Amino acid sequence: MNIPLFKPYITNDEFVAVQRTMKSGKLTRGNEVETFEKEFAQYVKKKFAIAVNSGTSGLHVAVRALGWRKGDEVITTPFSYISSSNALLYENVTPVFVDIDPHTLNIDPGKIEEKITNNTKGIMAVHILGLPVAFNPLMKIKEKYGFQIIEDACEAIGRPSEHFNVSTLGDISVYGFHENKQITTLGEGGMIVTDNRDLAEICRSMRDQGRSTTKEWIKNVILGFNFRMTEAQAAFGREQLKKIDKMLARRRDIAQRYSVLLEDVKNITIPVIESSERSWFVYYIILDDPSIRAQVVNKLNKANICTSTNYFPPIYNFPMYRGSNRVCIHSESISERLLVLPMYYEMKNDEIDRVVSELKKALSY
Repeated sequence: MNIPLFKPYITNDEFVAVQRTMKSGKLTRGNEVETFEKEFAQYVKKKFAIAVNSGTSGLHVAVRALGWRKGDEVITTPFSYISSSNALLYENVTPVFVDIDPHTLNIDPGKIEEKITNNTKGIMAVHILGLPVAFNPLMKIKEKYGFQIIEDACEAIGRPSEHFNVSTLGDISVYGFHENKQITTLGEGGMIVTDNRDLAEICRSMRDQGRSTTKEWIKNVILGFNFRMTEAQAAFGREQLKKIDKMLARRRDIAQRYSVLLEDVKNITIPVIESSERSWFVYYIILDDPSIRAQVVNKLNKANICTSTNYFPPIYNFPMYRGSNRVCIHSESISERLLVLPMYYEMKNDEIDRVVSELKKALSY
């Protein structure tokens, strides 16, 4: 496609960093990973960070570290990439799906308490498409019931602040660095963060075959996994982290330009502007009429503009989840009408204008 859906921003700095690891002869369990963890923890204002090979792996480790197990129920959203709920199934935990707020596309806090049972142990809170979940209502529920919370922040990297509460709600938070994310670690990667030293030690051990985190590294103390990040990935990620603020700023500018150009277009809804900041993972529109989506996609493709309708089929419709919950009306409706438009750091203003121009043509029937 002439205008792709996403494109990682890679400079010579990343090439040099990866070459540095190759020349060192140390390709795993080295200083690059440790340094990346320290730098990332500092960026997101957490005490501990544990690098892993994907966001999915990080979520899996987080679930096991909290001790969620068979017979437990965890409340989450069905409008998410499937990894957020798969991390629960890996440990035989039952996901209990709560519908989304159609305004924010995040889990609706007002519908959570009706799904709580004696088996409910916590919440898997997903900051969908980079927008933080409603902090105050979820914190009240957490404190009222003594729940544990995992934050799936795989789409929501950013520096926490008064208006960006990501990583401030959960016992553990997990970030993802896939090639389509705001930053990447050579294609795949993830990071677990927490302020709890004990949880950090469990996660650190578990991502490396359950080895002891003391000098007796060959001593396996718990059942773990091979979820390690390589030195090359970490070196690549360190360079990306240096650029994160400017990359997020550019993505905000792109989103703002889209919104200004699309605000008067009929029969679509554009992303909401909330009091909290958004880490712009993707820019999307919601069509009033789902029946025209395939035609719109086809017309944009013919204009060499890539789009996606894969955000997100309700998780409970996948075979491994069927029968677990009743239909969530808003999740069903949004998933049939949402269309993601191109967004990446190096996207030029005239490319944004072209996407909008072709989209307007495609919407004219």
